Order: sequence, then structure tokens, then C-alpha cells
Amino acid sequence: MKKHILAISRATKFSPHSVERDEAIFAAVCNRMSRGNNDVSVISEDLYITADLSDFDLVFSMARGRDVLQELAQAEDCGLHVVNSAHSILKMSRADMIATFQQEGIPHPAAQVGSPTDWKDSSIKFPLWLKRTDACAQQQGDVRKVSTPIEFQQALEDFAKQGIQQIVAEEHIEGDLVKFYGVEGTDFFFATYPAEADGFSKFGLERENGMPRHFAYDQAGLKQTADKAARVTGLTIYGGDAVVREDGSYAIIDFNDWPSFSSCRKQAAKAIANRLNQILQTL
Repeated sequence: MKKHILAISRATKFSPHSVERDEAIFAAVCNRMSRGNNDVSVISEDLYITADLSDFDLVFSMARGRDVLQELAQAEDCGLHVVNSAHSILKMSRADMIATFQQEGIPHPAAQVGSPTDWKDSSIKFPLWLKRTDACAQQQGDVRKVSTPIEFQQALEDFAKQGIQQIVAEEHIEGDLVKFYGVEGTDFFFATYPAEADGFSKFGLERENGMPRHFAYDQAGLKQTADKAARVTGLTIYGGDAVVREDGSYAIIDFNDWPSFSSCRKQAAKAIANRLNQILQTL
């Protein structure tokens, strides 16, 4: 029986410096899902309006806009399978993710959450990272490293001026920065050192850890940890960053829904399509 699938691409404002990369992985997955007995309808999140989602067996979506996600979440409540889960994206702010990681024992830097206009904790240790908790980084300054009390206060003022009500202060971990990509429920996992890769960086933050020293670590263990993070957050198609310390231990410092997979697009598109087809077989 023919399966009806809706594919929703990401709005350009949620793809800072990565519009072409996000479009490329989306198109690659659409192409693979159009093969065989699938009928794929494609729409941009920028152009999305209220639709009758009951016509579809599955939605795969890169959307991040709250209006679109809320409608998809309502459809999930009625039994529609959405990948990545709209409910999961809506509820997984950075603050929620930190709390979930702590509860589930997923290695993560020490972190504190608070208001930029009324920061309570005076025991801050530098350097550290400040990040908005309400959304992924969309512009320079949404994630920033601060090394002194003066830089810290200036950053708090900047966040407050933007109307950001909650931020997270996260310890800086010395070590090798590793960028990873995966699809939970598959064998696919790709890890690379961004400082040695193609040089692409959304905001240039990767250079803060310097060139990698190639500390030995258990990549299979990192995959298991990342897959667990995907399961507990509901982000089946994921990417993230980890820092590997000199002793081989690591901490996940960032975890995101559906990245661009630019350094492993072909393999990722195949794995994503295989996972989506696995889901279709269960419906």
C-alpha cells in the first residue's frame, strides 16, 4: 500500500549560515523517500499553513518554528508519527535538556540556569559559556565564552536587552572538540574534529578549544551515549558536540535536532531514510 508522507523543510531564519547545507540534506532524504512505494509531499516551513495532516502516514520535519511545531504536536496527539517529534522539540529547551541529561546520567558540563536580569549565584568560575535556553543559536552572541566578571556582566546585559529571560552558565571543559552526527535506531554514527574538517563554522566558536590533540577515546561509547541522549530527548535524528578530555572521558556540550550533516550527507541521508522506512513498516 502506498504511504503518504509530508516533508517540511526548515525556515531560513533557523539556518544561520547553513541554508544551503540544510536544504541539501533535506533534499537528499526527500529523494530517497520518494523511491519505492512512497508518495512524498514537500513544503517549506516558511510557507506552511494549517493543513489536514490526517491525509499522511508520516511527517518528517526540520521545522523549528513554534506555530508549526504546535500543530504537528497536536497531530501527534491524534496518532500521527512525526520525526523528529514536535513534542520533543517544543519541550527540550537547553534548561530542560540539562535537567534530563543530569537525571539520565549523560555526561555533561556542570551548569547553572538563571535570569540575566537577576543572576543569583555569585560563585561563578571562569572561563564559562553563556547560552540562551529558549532556542537554538540563531545569531552571533546567542552562545558566548566569557573569561572575566566584567565580560560576564556585559553578556548578562546583552541577553537582557534582547528580551531573553533565561540563560545557562556552563563550565568550559578543556580538551578536543568532537562534532558528531547520528540516527538513533541505526548503526550510523559519524564523528569528526571540526577544527580539522572543511573549515565551516556557523559562528567560529569551535576554535575556542584549539586544534585537537587526538586524545584517545571510546567512539563506540560516545555513540551509545549519544543514542541514549536521542532516546531520552525524543530527537531521533541528531547532531551534537562533545569535548574529549586528556584522560579519554568526554562530556556532551551540545545536542541538536536534525543538523545539516554536511560532512557526511550521503551516509546520513541513507540512514535517515532507512529509519523512516522502518517506522513506516510499523504503522
